[in-house]
Amino acid sequence: MRKFWGFYDNGNYKVGCNGQTLYLYDAEGNELAKFRDIPYAYGGAFKPQTNIFVLRSTEGRIAVYDCDARKLLYKFRYSSVDGCQDDFFCFSRDGESLLNIERSPNSLRSRLSIYETQSFSLVKRLFDQDPSLVLDHIECSENPGAYDVLFSERNENGIIHKSYIGVLAHDQLIQIQPIPRKAADFLASYKYIQAHGFTEKAMSWSGLHYMGYTNDEILKFKERDFTIASFPQIADEFAK
Repeated sequence: MRKFWGFYDNGNYKVGCNGQTLYLYDAEGNELAKFRDIPYAYGGAFKPQTNIFVLRSTEGRIAVYDCDARKLLYKFRYSSVDGCQDDFFCFSRDGESLLNIERSPNSLRSRLSIYETQSFSLVKRLFDQDPSLVLDHIECSENPGAYDVLFSERNENGIIHKSYIGVLAHDQLIQIQPIPRKAADFLASYKYIQAHGFTEKAMSWSGLHYMGYTNDEILKFKERDFTIASFPQIADEFAK
């Protein structure tokens, strides 16, 4: 098996992403197809309970594949800001929505775009008018219809100076808790690795690597299975 930036397995198929090519394998690891539809695409995710795979590019593009049919279903550009779209996305638990963190045309701003997952049409955008808010990561909460969010705040000079964890519910951030900036950087880097399947490349090129953590140490963090919701309880451990 090749070495990939992102590697995913839903039990029926395995998908490897290396930036330029998506490789599709069966459950036993036999190559079935490969696709070169969007560049700079290092990670993605399977739509829950399906064999639909969504590939995301740092260039601001998304491609959607049907693994059963071995074909591209949709391809679209979600942002005109190129080269920095590395904040990732998540599906709703029922798979009916995709929530994508995006850099807006003003690169100091971020926004959360919500797409339905039949045709992947845009449903709505949140936070795109707030110049101080920087969304870092999002994942499903234990509460139905809610999402846990790691985010930061810029000061009047455009510099990130505070970080928080909150809950997105009814299109608003609630239950907001501050966490130390260094701890937020750790969590964002950890979540990047987690979202790419803990591959050797994702670990070696992550923020955690540049913070001094080895791949072996990162894999030990994997055993602890950090979630955004539980992180405030241990944030001080990573604030030094």
